[in-house]
Amino acid sequence: RVFGAADPLLRPAVTVPMLAFAAPGTAVGEAGPAELAVAEQDPASEGRRLRVAGMIESGRTALAAAVRDGVVLCSGQYVPVGDVAEVVGVGTLPSARRQGLALAVTAALVADALARGARTVFLSAGDEDVARLYARLGFRSAGTALIADRPL
Repeated sequence: RVFGAADPLLRPAVTVPMLAFAAPGTAVGEAGPAELAVAEQDPASEGRRLRVAGMIESGRTALAAAVRDGVVLCSGQYVPVGDVAEVVGVGTLPSARRQGLALAVTAALVADALARGARTVFLSAGDEDVARLYARLGFRSAGTALIADRPL
């Protein structure tokens, strides 16, 4: 489901991707609801919640999450700019991987972006395994993203 700025599960929803990206890949991992509960207690998670809530309210992002039994298992966002939207930060709680949750969240984000006027939706996959997952939703390779770091 797509979250509003005041959703009571927004804090865990902005925390799940941190746990997901700390254990990269698509294999089922260790971190689960207990680790999420601990990570939510970090004061920085409240700062992230407030920042994302403000972005949702102002239309600078949208967030969707897969929730089961009151626990956020996967979440992600898109960032709209004109009629283009970039899907970002889709991450699944490692213990909940391999259930199609990232695809479901991504599909919800794409549907919401298109419903709000996006004509183009894109994302960057972290590796070929992840790219194959997104291809199942109709995404196709369209180029190469390059990153420039600041000189030391």
